[in-house]
Amino acid sequence: WWRARLATRALFYPVKRESSRMARVTEKAWKARSNSPADGGDGDNEVAATDGSMDDLEADETEDLFADVSDAISRFKPVLLAALARDADAYDSIASGKIDDDQLLLAGEVAILMETGNILPNWDLVTRGALVECLMKNKIVSAMSVARWALAENGDDSATKIQAHWWKYVSLAFLHALRQACSSFEASKTDLGGGIGMIIDDSQNADEDPAETAVLRLDEALESTVPILRYVTERACQILAASSSEKKIPLEGADVVEGMKRLLRTILFGVFL
Repeated sequence: WWRARLATRALFYPVKRESSRMARVTEKAWKARSNSPADGGDGDNEVAATDGSMDDLEADETEDLFADVSDAISRFKPVLLAALARDADAYDSIASGKIDDDQLLLAGEVAILMETGNILPNWDLVTRGALVECLMKNKIVSAMSVARWALAENGDDSATKIQAHWWKYVSLAFLHALRQACSSFEASKTDLGGGIGMIIDDSQNADEDPAETAVLRLDEALESTVPILRYVTERACQILAASSSEKKIPLEGADVVEGMKRLLRTILFGVFL
């Protein structure tokens, strides 16, 4: 998936540049403070720590990085999807018929998310989550691919690359899929075909059973969200079953168990709030 990874890396280069700038500024500020006389230093390196750092310290206060990146994602979406399609065609020509087309596309989306995760450090959960949500809203990646990326689905039982706070990404994907399903259901009621929608006078349908409508909406939501929960549960059991320790749960196993609790609590809170 080198084309999709390269396109993702180029698209999110401003984010990586800003992250590197903040890391340099923080490091220089820390060095300057540790060498100041007030903290027991000799002060010799205090000036040197700030020399040549104007490019790092100066930033445009009117610049909204996330707004710019969000706009870039929507504008360069065709480029990213074209790169993904080319990679999928190249793989399919080599291993034709060995893998389902949907699974092949899912693997490509996971590759995009992996490259996105490599751009930012694990502790920057806010920016990571915002980028992942933006990719889902633009229909570049699916909710299922986010779950696979968060739980490091790579064809084996390894849990060493599970994303930190993985349940936050999965809950984000679950709630996104739920909102999309409900929006699709509402849109289908006014869709005349061909994507044409209009306001319809439903005074004649005033006797429509609200319970039946709620059941239909629930069926639509379950069809989109149940596969995600099923996968997360099976993947968690797979990780726990792969544990070599018989006396205690390893750290990655404990992370999965605690993450499942937090995931269910977040989903219940988000659905019934």
